Amino acid sequence: MSRMSVSAPLALALCAGLAFAAGAQQAESTVLRSEQELTISIEKPALASTQCEATTTAAYEQRNTNARVRGTIKVESCKAASGEYTVTIRIRDDSGEVKTIELKETWQRADDQDVSFSTDYPIGENVDLVSARVRGLSCTCADPPAED
Repeated sequence: MSRMSVSAPLALALCAGLAFAAGAQQAESTVLRSEQELTISIEKPALASTQCEATTTAAYEQRNTNARVRGTIKVESCKAASGEYTVTIRIRDDSGEVKTIELKETWQRADDQDVSFSTDYPIGENVDLVSARVRGLSCTCADPPAED
């Protein structure tokens, strides 16, 4: 048995051509059939991690030439997790100009406990600490996703 693969528009054109060749007085129908066996394998990619939602609270204070930023990161969707965040510190210098300092940080946990952090960031001499904020908090679960 020979197998032939013909696209649908081409098969219709062939049928129309055969009907035209048979003459307008004789109506004949021709059916073309095609079979093709396809084997497709799809591999399920390994999901190494999943995104999760994390929240943070933070407090700050000036300690001479340092800004101390303390806070807590809470994650409720998984136990082991890690991520990144940016600490944005605003200071005012002697001239009254406000400047922004941004520092990238990472965090991780191996259990379901909140992550606490406390870091002293140098801000320089003769400056006032205006504010410190935690922004851009990301979270990735290290726990394997649950199988359905």
